[in-house]
Amino acid sequence: MTAVFGEKERKDAFATKRRLLVGWFVVLGIYLAAEVAMAVTNGMMISRTRSRALYIPFMAISITLGILFSCGSLFFFEIKYKLTSRYCRMLRGMQEGLRERSHGTFIEIDPTISEKDGVFFYSLVLDCPPIKRGDITERKVLVERTHSLPALSPGDRINFITHANILVAYEIHSAGVFDDLTDEELSRMESEEFAFAAGGAGAEEERKINSGTDEPHNEEESNK
Repeated sequence: MTAVFGEKERKDAFATKRRLLVGWFVVLGIYLAAEVAMAVTNGMMISRTRSRALYIPFMAISITLGILFSCGSLFFFEIKYKLTSRYCRMLRGMQEGLRERSHGTFIEIDPTISEKDGVFFYSLVLDCPPIKRGDITERKVLVERTHSLPALSPGDRINFITHANILVAYEIHSAGVFDDLTDEELSRMESEEFAFAAGGAGAEEERKINSGTDEPHNEEESNK
């Protein structure tokens, strides 16, 4: 399966988040240093020369710097840092959270941009098997807007892994590839594909499940 988010991309995202935060603290340090320097200089002028000549200029500069720093911090945390932080949170959730494996038939790409938890997505529209009778089979899987998918044609079959309905990994089979296969062969192929996907994109959960289910069998064999 093809992973949508690579390991390098995850590392780069978290590194960007750290750099942004470090940059803000550097600016904060410069702002505080300037305020302290003006206060000390003004105090020394008053104590030594009894002059308040720098008081008004320093006050004007201090107010200006305070307004600029406050507005810049508001913009920084509400837009740039917030978007990066939410993106990193999504990546962490994909790595640590639950995943769902399924398959479906490609219908279309919905280019409408939607927001979920501060991250923007377009949609991959699929016709998926219903979980129970009467369920709607059309499903919109979210794809992060900066990631593009290979060219798809209606009828292409897609095996995919999602976290919170966000596409994590996928495998595409062109329409007609499975026409000559029996249901048993399709079922066996899906099992093999999903086992491979679990090894590459979320294998730890699969190993925990397998280890948890193997122990009772081992105990039964030993009792026999």
